[in-house]
Amino acid sequence: MIGELSALSASILWSISPYVFSAVVNRVGSFNLNISRLILSSFLIFSTCLAFGISLETNTLQLFYLVLSGVVGLVLGDTFLFKSLKEIGPRYTMILMSSNPAFGAIIAYYTFREVITFIGILGMIVTFFGICLVIYQQNSSEATQFTITRKGIIFGLLASIGQAGGLILTKYAFLVDNIHPLSATFYRIFPSFVILGLIGLLKRRLNCKSLGLLFKKKILILLIIGSIIGPYLGITFSFIAVTHVHVGIAATIMSLQPVLMLPISKYIHQEKLSLQSIIGAFLAVLGIALLFLRNI
Repeated sequence: MIGELSALSASILWSISPYVFSAVVNRVGSFNLNISRLILSSFLIFSTCLAFGISLETNTLQLFYLVLSGVVGLVLGDTFLFKSLKEIGPRYTMILMSSNPAFGAIIAYYTFREVITFIGILGMIVTFFGICLVIYQQNSSEATQFTITRKGIIFGLLASIGQAGGLILTKYAFLVDNIHPLSATFYRIFPSFVILGLIGLLKRRLNCKSLGLLFKKKILILLIIGSIIGPYLGITFSFIAVTHVHVGIAATIMSLQPVLMLPISKYIHQEKLSLQSIIGAFLAVLGIALLFLRNI
């Protein structure tokens, strides 16, 4: 079950990283934070590969798929994600993002002929409804701040398709030839940093004053911790997941962040858990259990 466990590890790490980055984003801005975490993650991965003698060698076709995966998932997917968050708010955006596993399963069916068993499909559906219950309950005050718009829905769906497409392209890269997950992560993250950096320069979105704050000790430590937890380990585990299990199933397990964030919110922010959130979490865990046990 290395694929399922890797997907679950990625989901756990991605549930923790927002709490780390949230302490930084208000100081430096989302665009500067995104650029900084990508370059720092690239440096950490590159250093790890050199330290442990991990080969960064790859062929042209594999490199093409990995770079394209980063462009589709990290550049386009995250851009539309931020636009959706701004247009319709976190709650509605996360509900739309819950369609990511479905898009991944549909694309994988036509590209890799991946067929998921009935138990697997049932597990994905149960998990999806559980996540929706949790998301819909959280931040209920947003109803007065945000309304669903056609543009917001389109942005949210494009973000979901972008993340699903990124996973598909990653799997293509691993099918071309063997490559270490850390090397693959580097070739996905570093080109994304370069592209976002060029966009930032052309659109003058890079704020030198805000970037200077990153060198303050407390902010730098948080940035390093968040980069290790999120892009460095999280994306690497997601790569391991899609090479050992169907894309739709990996995406379903990795979409558990809203559920896994519940106990963190309770103990860090002292938030009360409603009955609806608890039921949603139970359904999500039940669905994931079905995915783990589908072949037994």
